[in-house]
Amino acid sequence: MTNTLFRRLAGAALLTTPALLLGAMLTSPPQDDDSSRAYIESLARDWDLSIVSANLFHYYWVAIALAVPAALTLLRGPRGRTLATAGAFATALGAIQISGMLLTDWFNAAMPSIVTTDQAVAVFDRVSADPSLTVWLRSGVVLGIAMPALLMAGLARNGVIGWWATPVALLPMIAGPVAGSILGAAAGSVVGALCCAPFVLVGFRLLRRTAPDVAAAEPDLVAAR
Repeated sequence: MTNTLFRRLAGAALLTTPALLLGAMLTSPPQDDDSSRAYIESLARDWDLSIVSANLFHYYWVAIALAVPAALTLLRGPRGRTLATAGAFATALGAIQISGMLLTDWFNAAMPSIVTTDQAVAVFDRVSADPSLTVWLRSGVVLGIAMPALLMAGLARNGVIGWWATPVALLPMIAGPVAGSILGAAAGSVVGALCCAPFVLVGFRLLRRTAPDVAAAEPDLVAAR
């Protein structure tokens, strides 16, 4: 029963990832350039929009962090288990790192309404220059973006999903911005959401394993492996 509930909750969480990412990207405030000032000004320009985007990004990563360990319950036999285990826990760690970092959006969006923009940028640059914060951010980005591919490779090696999911798992946070720069923000947001397909597939697999007929047959399938 516990395993069934775990799979259902995790499966449902993974199914929400395209909608969460789509909403987050669609509401992400546009920047004039990549400077600290442009970033601060973009967040401060529309508080409500910035906070909606920050919340959606946060819960996108929360859903991933909570759900990917459940993917390991799909494994049958030893093939791909090491890859999948490393990928699942590294992905969860990266997602936790990134979701925590999003708290800064609230502060960055609020600062220009309380202090001058120059002061807000100075605070942002001072905080961003701290080495420990750099490690926090970069480790989160590397693990959160790259390690889902390792998880998918392990699941594919085990026969749970197809190999196509491995390269696609790298793309949600990469293909969207690239497509957005070429086709526009809306198109880029859709592309990013579509690249959540591997997470959606794993979510469906988790939910399918909770069906009575599949759950009843699982002990025999595990033994056969």
